[in-house]
Amino acid sequence: MGLESEARALFEGHLNCAQSVLAPFANRLGLDRAIALKIATPFGGGIGHTGQMCGAVSGALMAIGLAHGTAVFDRAQKYVCYDLVSQFMARFTVQHGGLTCPGLLGVDISNPIELEQARKLDLFHTRCPNFVGDAVLIVAELLGLEP
Repeated sequence: MGLESEARALFEGHLNCAQSVLAPFANRLGLDRAIALKIATPFGGGIGHTGQMCGAVSGALMAIGLAHGTAVFDRAQKYVCYDLVSQFMARFTVQHGGLTCPGLLGVDISNPIELEQARKLDLFHTRCPNFVGDAVLIVAELLGLEP
């Protein structure tokens, strides 16, 4: 199964957006999948359903960090990672028009009334899978991996 189809299947299997994006990269990049899922848990729903940074974006940034982050001070490598993050964010924004849940969904999911509206409009099933899939495709391309 490819990275994108794996991510979409995880999301359809009720993992959150951040988990669904990070998990397919985990084993391929040397991180235990169960640990990756735990790490990404709080980032779903725009960071704990606060509607901030889209969880698919957060998961993508974690995958980039896993591939190109540093464990010790390495200024050059840190900026390689930052550059990849900038490229990801620019491409995702061009494709989807934003990086936050309200910017992407048109509703503020931190507001219970708007969260219910998002559920009634089925946005988590009609829009979010595309954010998950596209985030994985962009990261795979940036990292030189088969999507």
